[in-house]
Amino acid sequence: MIVNNAEFSVAILAAGQGRRFGYPKALMRSENEYLLLDLLKQVKSLNPLETIVVLGSGQNIIKPMLPSWSRVVVNQQWQRGMSGSIQLALKSTSLKSSGVLLMTCDQILIQTDHLKRITASLSEFNSRSACIASSYNGTFGIPCYIGVNHFALFDTLRGDHGAKSVLGSLNPTLVPMGEAFNDVDTPEDLIAMLKKR
Repeated sequence: MIVNNAEFSVAILAAGQGRRFGYPKALMRSENEYLLLDLLKQVKSLNPLETIVVLGSGQNIIKPMLPSWSRVVVNQQWQRGMSGSIQLALKSTSLKSSGVLLMTCDQILIQTDHLKRITASLSEFNSRSACIASSYNGTFGIPCYIGVNHFALFDTLRGDHGAKSVLGSLNPTLVPMGEAFNDVDTPEDLIAMLKKR
């Protein structure tokens, strides 16, 4: 099956407390714009079947500012780490979807053109069985595409472990994306990365 842009979902992980950053990274701003809203604009241009935002810490502040076309799911166990948010994102995906483009809210150098490197390659695969990951700095990870046939494998994740361990077992197709290496951990990171945007 060749996927078209209307058959996949996007899920943005934005549930963390941002301990090192000082507040939830979903609330990061550039001047008067929330960076999560900018990311949602980038994602919308991909024309996905749906856009899911996984919230947790600070969700009462963040949820009201999100556009109506996005769908919010809340990770009530966000303190347990990223694994629960990944699992919730996959379980919340529409039954009509062939898979999920999984992202985090703190890779702020990622733009639409970067994400299209992944979605454009979907036409080469059975989209329900595809696994495509970003490669950067000698490793790989998110943003990544996970076909629905692989969702159950991510049930093994625990704690603050991300998707990489399961992705590695799937021998993912790698798409070079150096911009994905940089994520925001501290206020200093944010200042430095905003200068690169």
